[in-house]
Amino acid sequence: MDGTVLYIGGAIATAFGTVAWWAVRSVHARQNDFEKDLAAYKLHVAETYVTSNELGKAIDAFNRSIDAVFAKLERIEGKLDTKADK
Repeated sequence: MDGTVLYIGGAIATAFGTVAWWAVRSVHARQNDFEKDLAAYKLHVAETYVTSNELGKAIDAFNRSIDAVFAKLERIEGKLDTKADK
């Protein structure tokens, strides 16, 4: 009878260990998949989207262009105001 209890206990321990091993392996595999997906997403973002420094430079260039347009419009307005045959 003592041997039977040991065999049953060993079988239960083995079954529990197998289930625990399977669960840990499954979680580890999902974590690796998540890390790969995250790395791919980071690469996509780095390749696709503009950095804040580049965006700031582009906005500054756009603002300078708009200022130049308004300066030309003011010069045209000044010339029209001084025109003799209004």
